[in-house]
Amino acid sequence: MKQQTTAQTIYSYKLLHRFRWGIVGSLSQLLLIGLSLIAISMLLNVPVDRLIVTLAILPAVSISHLIVFRLFAQLRELRPHTTADMLVSPWWGAGYRLPVPLSIYRTGESVVLAGSLCLAAAAYVWLPVEYGLTLLSGSLVLSLPRLLALLVSFRQSKNCRVKYENKGVAFLLTDG
Repeated sequence: MKQQTTAQTIYSYKLLHRFRWGIVGSLSQLLLIGLSLIAISMLLNVPVDRLIVTLAILPAVSISHLIVFRLFAQLRELRPHTTADMLVSPWWGAGYRLPVPLSIYRTGESVVLAGSLCLAAAAYVWLPVEYGLTLLSGSLVLSLPRLLALLVSFRQSKNCRVKYENKGVAFLLTDG
């Protein structure tokens, strides 16, 4: 029997750097959200316990990240991938199945960061002051994983690729 061969390209990747947002990062985010509630309380002269209910607006941040990411991916004709860990992932479950070039990663993360902050600022004028301030501060605090990973990406070589993982991103260099 004659075996038929097909043309295949197999790439192997060398890990340059892995940025993970672990338990320490999540705890620091919780601390920053608590500190922002205290700051809002002092600014508005409202007891902190009355501001606890304003935390109900924070899931809107994850929804805005996901919507802006999916919109960016659709406009660039990329194939986004949404995972089941949407509400517990620092990237809100958004990424790509395959590694993407560094330029696409940087552009996408910048668009998501700017877009989610602009959506929060636009919603601020329609919300009560307490909710608006909580949304703005929550957008800043919950964007920290994306922002720090974006800053780490500037230390990588221009021809590396980025793979979204469960709790972080990996910067890879291909051999082919």
